[in-house]
Amino acid sequence: MISESVRKPYKIALISTHGTGKTTLCFEVAAMLKKLGLKVKVFSEIATQAFEQGIPINEKTTLPAQLFIMMQHISEELRADIREYEVVICDRSVFDNLVYMERRCGRQNFVRSFIKDYSEKFPYDVIYKLPLVGELTEDGIREAHNQQFQEDIYKMLNETLAEMNVKHVTLDKPVSEMRREWAERIVKDTLEAIHWEEPARQLALFKGI
Repeated sequence: MISESVRKPYKIALISTHGTGKTTLCFEVAAMLKKLGLKVKVFSEIATQAFEQGIPINEKTTLPAQLFIMMQHISEELRADIREYEVVICDRSVFDNLVYMERRCGRQNFVRSFIKDYSEKFPYDVIYKLPLVGELTEDGIREAHNQQFQEDIYKMLNETLAEMNVKHVTLDKPVSEMRREWAERIVKDTLEAIHWEEPARQLALFKGI
């Protein structure tokens, strides 16, 4: 149970370039927190859903397409806030969306201004940035042949976070094949941040995860 003094929902964003394991990590963290009895909402990367609707993404994206993706992402964040979940886990953030937009369409100051105001009004409690690890794999969506595109996005993301003074936590390079330590780190941080009250049964479950 979350202490009533803590703002709800506790909003986590996982950010990075494509192919770093964000989506898998989102659902792994959510499963661990749900096992403890917390009301958790995950929403997957909007770009994937957009691609399935025929909207161009990645290197083929357009300004209207990327604005659509960004607004859909924001709508999902606000929906989770309205529904009063205890923890919300976002696969990407508005800052990732900005980077993909500007990689293709150039600097967009009007979007930057909006994002700055939005993220101050509806802040992320914590943003975790995944390191660039592993190789791209073909999944029908990401462009596995273009390693340079992946690296460009990661570089631009770092530059954008620094320029916009976005506080975030960079996860360490994984030491295990399954990257289990990332999920355990985020769960531990979350429980501490929300002042989780630990009934004996739930605490035993956590230690057994």
